[in-house]
Amino acid sequence: MVGQTLRKRLAFSHGGRLEFRMARKARVSAAMVDLMGKGERHAWTLEELHVALGRRGRVTDFSSVFRAAEKLAADGLVRKVPLEDGRARFELVGAHHDHLYCTRCHELVPVPCVIKDERFAALEKATGAAILDHHVMLRGLCRDCREAGKPGEEPA
Repeated sequence: MVGQTLRKRLAFSHGGRLEFRMARKARVSAAMVDLMGKGERHAWTLEELHVALGRRGRVTDFSSVFRAAEKLAADGLVRKVPLEDGRARFELVGAHHDHLYCTRCHELVPVPCVIKDERFAALEKATGAAILDHHVMLRGLCRDCREAGKPGEEPA
């Protein structure tokens, strides 16, 4: 059994070298992490990940992108940020920050955390709660959209 599995993962490359091939799901996940680490955008919808992977030559079906994103989130490598538009965004896990959701272009923009640690102690004392985590979602216009039109304008 182990030998059969190993033989399936070993293959000859175009150059004639023997290579170890990762399972397809692992290759999609690795490609997604690499793509997200390039900094083209901060957070990605599944559709954006699917299209960008295809542009980079990693053609895969949408369900593989979905499963890989969910697995990466479950493993703690990416954070899934559900939004009111019904489409979650995925971002690489890093230092804590909050977000601004641009109501015009629908980008998720990282912003420095707006609640300082000492405020949590006061809130816990006042409510008797134990705060484990938080996420603040601001709504407004990102810098590009604000500069492109009047601050109160909504998209056409």
